[in-house]
Formats: sequence, C-alpha cells, structure tokens
Amino acid sequence: MSERQRLRILFRKGREARFLSHLDLLSTLQYSLRRAALPLELSEGFNPRPRMSLAAPLGVGHIGEREILEITLRDRVEQAGVRELLQRSVPDGITILEVEEMPAGRHPAAAELRSARFRIRCGLVPGLEQRLRDLMSRQTIEIEEDHGGRIRRRDIRPLILSASVDGEDLHVELALGSAGGVRPEHVLRAVGIDPPTVLITRERLVLNG
Repeated sequence: MSERQRLRILFRKGREARFLSHLDLLSTLQYSLRRAALPLELSEGFNPRPRMSLAAPLGVGHIGEREILEITLRDRVEQAGVRELLQRSVPDGITILEVEEMPAGRHPAAAELRSARFRIRCGLVPGLEQRLRDLMSRQTIEIEEDHGGRIRRRDIRPLILSASVDGEDLHVELALGSAGGVRPEHVLRAVGIDPPTVLITRERLVLNG
C-alpha cells in the first residue's frame, strides 16, 4: 500500500509573473508539478483534480516573496530533490525557495492564516507619515463595496494591525482569516495614494502557532 505525503512549498512570485491571476497561477503551478513528474494525488469524482492549494490569493500585479503552496502526493518522494526538480519545471518569475514535509494532522496553511505583511514602494510622498498617523488614530475606517449591485459598507480599521513609513516604502500588516480581509489598496486610498502608481510586495504570510 502506498504512503501519502504532504509537502509545503515556499516560492517567490516575481516581477515576470506578477500579472498572473490567482487561477492562472494555480494552473501554471499545476502544469509545472506535472512536468516535474511528481505523483500528485487526485481528488475523487467525475472531474478529478490534483490535491494542491495556495494559502491565500495574491492580488494581480503584486509580488509575493514567500508564497505558500501545499500539495499531496500519492507516493513518497525524496524531499531533498524536490526543490531542484520543481525549479527546473516552473516558468521565469517563479522561484522555489523551500520544500518541507507536513506532519500528519497538521492543518493546511489556509486554516492557520493570521495576517499578511506588505511592503509598498510608493516613493517620497510629502506628509505621508502624518497621514498615516491620522489614519491609525481613527476609531473606524469605512469602505464601500459593490456586491452584485448592492453597496455594502464595512469597517476595516480592526484589520489594519500596523503601518509605518521607511523612506520610500510603506509597511503594513493586515489581518486575514475568519475576520474578513482588507487589501493594501484600501489602505493606500485611505491615505490619498493611487494604487496603480505603486509596487506592492507581500513579504510573507503570518500563520498562527
């Protein structure tokens, strides 16, 4: 009887790949895993798919420095050679950083998400530090979202865990998980910066535990 194996793969989504959508990135990684001839376990049913998942979607146009992909293999492989094998199979713009085996019973990363840390290269913006202090001192920060023609208002202030300015970079940590999500673009608009004019990098996903 074969022994299943779960692997967590950390990778970088760089400039060349940053305009891939979430679904396009999944398809690209799935194709790369098959090129690497890894024995992916398939789901059951009429349309079986590889058991693989990304911990959290990354916005189109964003760079991801330590993204998390988790896969299940139907047979065990030598973990030491997986990183090199995958790196030869992925396209330009994707770099395989680490591969680790997940112990039995460990929750997937998507279930352990706490927050995401971003670095936003926005240049020297006059008065940005004061704008940021004003923003963080507010009790509520309401945004409007269109849900199928219905406008919904919600408060994102509890989801902005930290924010600071370092030279030309804005650093923010935003909550993830069951509490809902907030995008770095929401923070940028709140301090008067047009999102298309900046470069957004997700530095890492922070997990509980």
